[in-house]
Amino acid sequence: MGSPPHSRRPIMPRYRKAERERLLAEVRRRLLDAAIAEFAAQGYAQANINHISRAAGFAQGTIYNYFPSKRALFAAVVGDIAGRQRDLVLQAAAIAPGPAARLERLFAAGFAFAQGFPAAAQLLPNALYGADPEARALAEHAIEPLAAYIEREIVLAGQQEKLFRPVEPKLATAAILAVYLSGCAAPRELIRLNPRAAAALLLGGLKADGG
Repeated sequence: MGSPPHSRRPIMPRYRKAERERLLAEVRRRLLDAAIAEFAAQGYAQANINHISRAAGFAQGTIYNYFPSKRALFAAVVGDIAGRQRDLVLQAAAIAPGPAARLERLFAAGFAFAQGFPAAAQLLPNALYGADPEARALAEHAIEPLAAYIEREIVLAGQQEKLFRPVEPKLATAAILAVYLSGCAAPRELIRLNPRAAAALLLGGLKADGG
Protein backbone atom coordinates (compact mmCIF):
# COMPACT_ATOMS: atom_id res chain seq x y z
CA MET A 1 0.00 0.00 0.00
CA GLY A 2 1.47 3.37 -1.01
CA SER A 3 2.08 6.35 1.17
CA PRO A 4 -0.68 8.95 1.47
CA PRO A 5 -0.45 11.54 -1.32
CA HIS A 6 0.19 14.39 1.10
CA SER A 7 3.41 12.73 2.33
CA ARG A 8 4.98 13.13 -1.13
CA ARG A 9 4.02 16.75 -1.74
CA PRO A 10 7.09 18.47 -0.21
CA ILE A 11 9.50 16.64 -2.52
CA MET A 12 9.01 18.90 -5.54
CA PRO A 13 9.18 22.19 -3.58
CA ARG A 14 12.36 20.99 -1.86
CA TYR A 15 13.85 20.02 -5.22
CA ARG A 16 12.94 23.38 -6.73
CA LYS A 17 14.40 25.21 -3.76
CA ALA A 18 17.65 23.25 -3.98
CA GLU A 19 17.89 23.87 -7.73
CA ARG A 20 17.17 27.57 -7.28
CA GLU A 21 19.85 27.85 -4.60
CA ARG A 22 22.32 26.05 -6.85
CA LEU A 23 21.62 28.44 -9.73
CA LEU A 24 21.88 31.48 -7.47
CA ALA A 25 25.22 30.26 -6.13
CA GLU A 26 26.45 29.67 -9.68
CA VAL A 27 25.49 33.18 -10.76
CA ARG A 28 27.12 34.65 -7.65
CA ARG A 29 30.32 32.70 -8.35
CA ARG A 30 30.44 33.97 -11.94
CA LEU A 31 29.95 37.54 -10.74
CA LEU A 32 32.68 37.17 -8.12
CA ASP A 33 35.12 35.73 -10.67
CA ALA A 34 34.41 38.58 -13.09
CA ALA A 35 34.78 41.09 -10.25
CA ILE A 36 38.15 39.62 -9.24
CA ALA A 37 39.42 40.14 -12.79
CA GLU A 38 38.05 43.69 -12.98
CA PHE A 39 39.33 44.80 -9.56
CA ALA A 40 42.73 43.21 -10.21
CA ALA A 41 43.06 44.99 -13.56
CA GLN A 42 41.51 48.36 -12.72
CA GLY A 43 41.81 48.76 -8.97
CA TYR A 44 38.97 49.47 -6.59
CA ALA A 45 38.31 53.08 -7.57
CA GLN A 46 38.34 52.55 -11.35
CA ALA A 47 36.51 49.21 -11.46
CA ASN A 48 33.19 49.39 -13.31
CA ILE A 49 30.17 47.47 -12.04
CA ASN A 50 28.57 47.31 -15.49
CA HIS A 51 31.75 45.86 -16.98
CA ILE A 52 31.68 43.16 -14.33
CA SER A 53 28.07 42.21 -15.09
CA ARG A 54 28.74 42.00 -18.82
CA ALA A 55 31.98 40.06 -18.35
CA ALA A 56 30.05 37.50 -16.29
CA GLY A 57 27.54 37.17 -19.15
CA PHE A 58 24.62 39.05 -17.59
CA ALA A 59 22.72 42.29 -18.16
CA GLN A 60 24.39 45.24 -16.49
CA GLY A 61 21.84 45.54 -13.68
CA THR A 62 22.01 41.88 -12.68
CA ILE A 63 24.82 42.39 -10.21
CA TYR A 64 22.65 44.59 -7.97
CA ASN A 65 20.42 41.59 -7.27
CA TYR A 66 23.39 40.11 -5.41
CA PHE A 67 25.47 43.07 -4.24
CA PRO A 68 23.87 46.44 -3.46
CA SER A 69 27.00 48.52 -4.10
CA LYS A 70 30.59 48.41 -5.29
CA ARG A 71 31.70 48.42 -1.65
CA ALA A 72 29.56 45.36 -0.89
CA LEU A 73 30.89 43.61 -3.99
CA PHE A 74 34.51 44.34 -3.11
CA ALA A 75 33.95 43.19 0.47
CA ALA A 76 32.55 39.92 -0.90
CA VAL A 77 35.49 39.56 -3.29
CA VAL A 78 38.25 40.05 -0.71
CA GLY A 79 36.30 37.93 1.77
CA ASP A 80 36.07 35.14 -0.80
CA ILE A 81 39.80 35.31 -1.60
CA ALA A 82 40.89 35.44 2.04
CA GLY A 83 38.49 32.63 2.93
CA ARG A 84 39.80 30.36 0.19
CA GLN A 85 43.38 31.05 1.23
CA ARG A 86 42.62 30.37 4.87
CA ASP A 87 40.90 27.09 4.00
CA LEU A 88 43.96 25.97 2.03
CA VAL A 89 46.28 26.97 4.87
CA LEU A 90 44.21 25.06 7.44
CA GLN A 91 44.14 21.96 5.24
CA ALA A 92 47.89 22.13 4.66
CA ALA A 93 48.67 22.74 8.34
CA ALA A 94 46.37 20.02 9.68
CA ILE A 95 49.15 17.42 9.64
CA ALA A 96 52.02 19.81 10.45
CA PRO A 97 53.90 18.62 13.56
CA GLY A 98 54.51 22.03 15.08
CA PRO A 99 54.64 25.84 14.64
CA ALA A 100 57.71 25.83 12.37
CA ALA A 101 56.11 23.24 10.10
CA ARG A 102 52.86 25.23 10.08
CA LEU A 103 54.81 28.28 8.94
CA GLU A 104 56.26 26.34 6.03
CA ARG A 105 52.83 24.94 5.14
CA LEU A 106 51.42 28.48 5.26
CA PHE A 107 53.78 29.58 2.51
CA ALA A 108 53.33 26.38 0.52
CA ALA A 109 49.55 26.83 0.49
CA GLY A 110 49.76 30.54 -0.33
CA PHE A 111 52.22 30.14 -3.19
CA ALA A 112 50.18 27.26 -4.63
CA PHE A 113 47.07 29.44 -4.54
CA ALA A 114 48.98 32.24 -6.29
CA GLN A 115 50.06 29.92 -9.08
CA GLY A 116 46.51 28.70 -9.62
CA PHE A 117 44.72 32.04 -9.19
CA PRO A 118 47.24 34.83 -9.88
CA ALA A 119 44.72 37.67 -10.23
CA ALA A 120 43.00 36.76 -6.96
CA ALA A 121 46.32 36.33 -5.16
CA GLN A 122 47.52 39.77 -6.24
CA LEU A 123 44.27 41.58 -5.50
CA LEU A 124 44.37 41.17 -1.72
CA PRO A 125 47.92 42.51 -1.09
CA ASN A 126 47.38 45.28 -3.64
CA ALA A 127 44.35 46.42 -1.65
CA LEU A 128 46.07 46.03 1.72
CA TYR A 129 49.14 48.02 0.74
CA GLY A 130 47.52 50.33 -1.80
CA ALA A 131 46.54 53.97 -1.50
CA ASP A 132 42.75 53.59 -1.41
CA PRO A 133 41.66 53.75 2.26
CA GLU A 134 38.27 52.11 1.67
CA ALA A 135 39.75 49.16 -0.21
CA ARG A 136 42.45 48.82 2.44
CA ALA A 137 39.92 48.76 5.29
CA LEU A 138 37.83 46.08 3.56
CA ALA A 139 40.91 43.96 2.83
CA GLU A 140 42.14 44.30 6.42
CA HIS A 141 38.79 43.05 7.69
CA ALA A 142 38.87 40.12 5.25
CA ILE A 143 42.37 39.02 6.26
CA GLU A 144 41.69 39.11 10.02
CA PRO A 145 40.82 35.37 10.36
CA LEU A 146 44.06 34.35 8.62
CA ALA A 147 46.06 36.80 10.72
CA ALA A 148 44.44 35.41 13.87
CA TYR A 149 45.39 31.88 12.83
CA ILE A 150 49.01 32.92 12.24
CA GLU A 151 49.22 34.64 15.61
CA ARG A 152 47.58 31.81 17.55
CA GLU A 153 48.86 28.66 15.84
CA ILE A 154 52.31 29.79 14.73
CA VAL A 155 53.59 32.75 16.76
CA LEU A 156 52.02 32.13 20.18
CA ALA A 157 52.29 28.36 19.86
CA GLY A 158 55.98 28.70 19.04
CA GLN A 159 56.54 30.99 22.00
CA GLN A 160 54.67 28.68 24.37
CA GLU A 161 56.82 25.77 23.24
CA LYS A 162 59.95 27.93 23.75
CA LEU A 163 60.81 27.56 20.07
CA PHE A 164 60.42 31.27 19.30
CA ARG A 165 61.73 34.33 21.09
CA PRO A 166 59.16 36.33 23.11
CA VAL A 167 58.79 39.08 20.52
CA GLU A 168 55.58 41.09 20.31
CA PRO A 169 53.12 38.57 18.78
CA LYS A 170 51.29 41.06 16.59
CA LEU A 171 54.57 42.39 15.20
CA ALA A 172 55.73 38.86 14.36
CA THR A 173 52.33 38.11 12.82
CA ALA A 174 52.51 41.24 10.67
CA ALA A 175 55.98 40.24 9.44
CA ILE A 176 54.84 36.72 8.54
CA LEU A 177 51.73 38.04 6.82
CA ALA A 178 53.77 40.58 4.84
CA VAL A 179 56.11 37.88 3.49
CA TYR A 180 53.15 35.61 2.76
CA LEU A 181 51.24 38.28 0.84
CA SER A 182 54.35 39.53 -0.97
CA GLY A 183 55.05 36.01 -2.15
CA CYS A 184 51.46 35.66 -3.34
CA ALA A 185 51.67 38.92 -5.29
CA ALA A 186 55.21 38.44 -6.59
CA PRO A 187 56.24 37.95 -10.21
CA ARG A 188 56.14 34.40 -11.50
CA GLU A 189 59.78 33.61 -10.75
CA LEU A 190 59.34 34.60 -7.10
CA ILE A 191 56.12 32.64 -6.71
CA ARG A 192 58.23 29.54 -7.35
CA LEU A 193 60.16 30.41 -4.18
CA ASN A 194 60.72 27.36 -2.02
CA PRO A 195 58.26 27.62 0.91
CA ARG A 196 60.99 26.22 3.15
CA ALA A 197 63.26 29.12 2.20
CA ALA A 198 60.50 31.62 2.96
CA ALA A 199 59.90 30.00 6.33
CA ALA A 200 63.63 29.93 7.09
CA LEU A 201 63.83 33.66 6.37
CA LEU A 202 61.45 34.34 9.23
CA LEU A 203 62.48 31.51 11.53
CA GLY A 204 65.96 32.99 11.72
CA GLY A 205 64.50 35.98 13.53
CA LEU A 206 61.86 34.12 15.51
CA LYS A 207 63.83 31.21 16.94
CA ALA A 208 64.82 31.29 20.56
CA ASP A 209 68.50 31.00 21.46
CA GLY A 210 69.49 27.39 21.07
CA GLY A 211 66.25 26.65 19.12
